[in-house]
Amino acid sequence: MEIEEFWNNYTSSERELFQKSCRRLLKQTFIVRDKDEESKRAYFFVSKNLEPFSAYLGYIGFDVTADRENGVVMLRNCRDMGESGKLQINHVTLKKLESVVLCCLWILYTDRVRAGSLSKNIVISMTDLRFELEKYKIKDQVDKSTMTGILSLLSRYQLLQVIGKVGDEDCRICMYPSMQFALDAEEFQKFAEDAQRRMRPEGEEDARADEEESEDASWDEDNQEEPGGADWEDGAEEDV
Repeated sequence: MEIEEFWNNYTSSERELFQKSCRRLLKQTFIVRDKDEESKRAYFFVSKNLEPFSAYLGYIGFDVTADRENGVVMLRNCRDMGESGKLQINHVTLKKLESVVLCCLWILYTDRVRAGSLSKNIVISMTDLRFELEKYKIKDQVDKSTMTGILSLLSRYQLLQVIGKVGDEDCRICMYPSMQFALDAEEFQKFAEDAQRRMRPEGEEDARADEEESEDASWDEDNQEEPGGADWEDGAEEDV
């Protein structure tokens, strides 16, 4: 069916909800069923009408899908479809610290799920998040003001809700099931490697490269006198 056919069959209230839901998806990417009553209403309407939403938003390069087990409707970017045919979540460019905080939250969410948590909404403390940030050696770079801004940004995309006030001892972060769709395992691996590289102090990477070059030179010198040295080196290159 064409979008006009769906539209003509809608009541006035359904047309209004369709318009609101489209704007909501374009603005925040996710609609989470169990966030609140308004979200629940939008979730059920979109999840039951995926075809007209995908048809309408497909004109500007988007698709809409639903994960009914987790209660999440999401906007996906058709323009990023590669040879594998895999659709990518609508992309948002984040700053360095925002990226690392998201990465840490994603780890905390998926770890809780793997540990057998039955709750779709995972609640953690600020201590849990700061402990994870220590692994990237940036805990001291994320002060109260910065953390408040980052969590506020992520909450706009329906990934989490801050319970309380950042900086208070009893502050908690409720992560929605949409968090697991913010990254996939392959994206996370690349994400973590890039984040660790960007976290290195200036000059450290050059020093590391110089050290590796020095080690390579030392390896060549040590193996020049070995009878089969050249053949071994060729074989190693082929394996790599």
